[in-house]
Amino acid sequence: MKKQILRTIGGATLVIAALGVFAQVWVSAQPQKSDQGLVGSWDLLVTLRDCESGVPFVTFPAMNTYNQGGTTQQTAVPDPGMTALPGHGAWSHDIGRSYSGAFQFFLLNPNPALTRRVIVRSSISLDLGGDSYSSTDAAEIFNMAGEVVDRGCSTSTATRFR
Repeated sequence: MKKQILRTIGGATLVIAALGVFAQVWVSAQPQKSDQGLVGSWDLLVTLRDCESGVPFVTFPAMNTYNQGGTTQQTAVPDPGMTALPGHGAWSHDIGRSYSGAFQFFLLNPNPALTRRVIVRSSISLDLGGDSYSSTDAAEIFNMAGEVVDRGCSTSTATRFR
C-alpha cells in the first residue's frame, strides 16, 4: 500500500514538474505586450526613386496605420495640384521581423476629377527595438480604364507614432 501511494505521489510530482517546464517554454514563446510587431501608427519619410538607378527624386512625409487583423490605412502628401484620398490595404507578417504590405489610393485633379488609382506594394523590415522600420516599395499607377500608365519605386523610413 505504501509503495503504491509513493509511486502515485512520485508520478504526480513528475507530471507537475513537466507541466511547469512546458508552461515556462510556452509562455516565453508568446509575444510580449511590448512586442507589438507592426501594429500601430507610424510616421514615414518616403523617398521616390528612379527604379533603374535608385537616384532619389523627392522625399515627403506620410503616415501608415497597421491594424490588428491585417488591414492598413495610409495618408501622404500628394503631388502639387493633386488631391490624394486616404489609402486602404492589407499587411501580413512574413518571418522574423519581415512584413509585406499593399495599399491603394486615388488621385484627384483640381476639378476635382478622379484621374489615377495607385497601388503600392511594400517589403518592410522592422528594427530590433520595434520602434522603427525601413521599406522598399513598388507602385503601379493606373488610369481610370484600369491600364497601367506608369510604375514607381521608393524607399521609406518610419518611426512608431506615440
